[in-house]
Amino acid sequence: MIVYFYGTCRLYKILYPYWRQFLKMKKCVYILIFLLSISCQRDKGNINLEHYLQQLHERDLFNGAIIVTENDSVLFSRGFGYADLRLQTPFDTDTPMDTGSITKTFTAFAMIMLVDSNKIDLNTPVQDFIQDFPYESITIRHLLEQTSGIVSDGYVFDNVQKGVLLSNSVFLEFLINDEPKLEFQPGSQFMYNAFNHILLAIIIENISKVSYEDFIRKEIAEPLGMDDWFLRPTRLKGFPNNRAMGYSIEKGTAQVNDSDDFEAFYGDCNLFFSAEDLSKWSRSFISGSIYPKGKLAKELNMKNSSSDFNILHWYKRTDQNKYHFTGDWKGFYTMVYFDMDKKRSIVHLSNVKLSYWLRPALVRNINHYLDIGGIHDWEHPGQLEFTDEEIIGSYRLNKDQVARIGNHSGMLKIHKNNTSVELFKLDSGFYYAPGVDLWVWFSKNGKANLRIHCASIYDLESGFKNSD
Repeated sequence: MIVYFYGTCRLYKILYPYWRQFLKMKKCVYILIFLLSISCQRDKGNINLEHYLQQLHERDLFNGAIIVTENDSVLFSRGFGYADLRLQTPFDTDTPMDTGSITKTFTAFAMIMLVDSNKIDLNTPVQDFIQDFPYESITIRHLLEQTSGIVSDGYVFDNVQKGVLLSNSVFLEFLINDEPKLEFQPGSQFMYNAFNHILLAIIIENISKVSYEDFIRKEIAEPLGMDDWFLRPTRLKGFPNNRAMGYSIEKGTAQVNDSDDFEAFYGDCNLFFSAEDLSKWSRSFISGSIYPKGKLAKELNMKNSSSDFNILHWYKRTDQNKYHFTGDWKGFYTMVYFDMDKKRSIVHLSNVKLSYWLRPALVRNINHYLDIGGIHDWEHPGQLEFTDEEIIGSYRLNKDQVARIGNHSGMLKIHKNNTSVELFKLDSGFYYAPGVDLWVWFSKNGKANLRIHCASIYDLESGFKNSD
């Protein structure tokens, strides 16, 4: 026994170095297999997600670019189709496009940067910064919250002479010269209005003593490494060749539905970005790369009770740490979304007018795929046309929630989640509530009961109209 034990020990001493090396190699093999399995799963996920998005493209439902990131790692990044159908220029992730009201998030952020530098106070009257501004009760905060009560920007479009270059100064002159009556007392209501951010752009220039474009470049674009963006030229003929043209699909054929000519205003729109630019923009909020995270958290949660907008002009639900905003103009549609908890960003740009039902469904389904797997509601909902009188009433939704639609002084409003906002009727039987980014349509079941469908990028809810 002793000889056996001694021999075993000697053999162990001889083989131990080789055994340790084997164990290390084995451990490395296991680690390699584990990493490869994760890689294969990630690749498989990309392929599946790409398959779903490719299907949308092949059905003429999506043309543009999508970038999805998480923990600063790119999960998906690809362009689909053409930026310019005539020249057959591919739409890539670095293709700049008219992103509409996404500009408002930059304008609001620029204003908050000035507030942080103690150059302005949110409760300061606009009159302190714009000479001859006719409304003494309107403050910077009111402009940021879209609660100023200023007449809609449509007032200028309806009254300006044809052929006039529409600049910020032209918009301001209409307010000063005509002094149209306020829609409501400042701070008392929400009304989505581009005029607010045009005025904010003027204030930014008056305070900073540099142009709006230079301020965005120096304070935001350059620090984030945005390479593709630009402030649009006044005339379409001055646009760069690599930008995306806007289209709509009509009877299976793409028709030009592009930016307007003679536009020289900014602050509310007219900043062009690529998907890569806006991905950097959304991720900057997650990382706090150009603004202290502590202060940023305060601004992201600062909002008026009359809408889902925070002061930085992102939609923000009270019970969630998720934010998004959209840009919708002509044939262009843009979505920027970021989840602070999951450190996830989703950006998509389309230059072929995105169907109304798909606008909230795209981010909702990408999130569903990443969290759970599978896509569950990427089919046209089959909405029907109804009169205002037919849809007015109370509806019982999922989870015992209630939505009420009423007519207030000739204006349709929807009340849901303790918020009441205007409901605009679109074509094809769709309705939109800009204060909460809610898409609404109606259908009937086999018993002819009226059914409401309320879609956001977070939920798809439905319910039947309560009987009188």
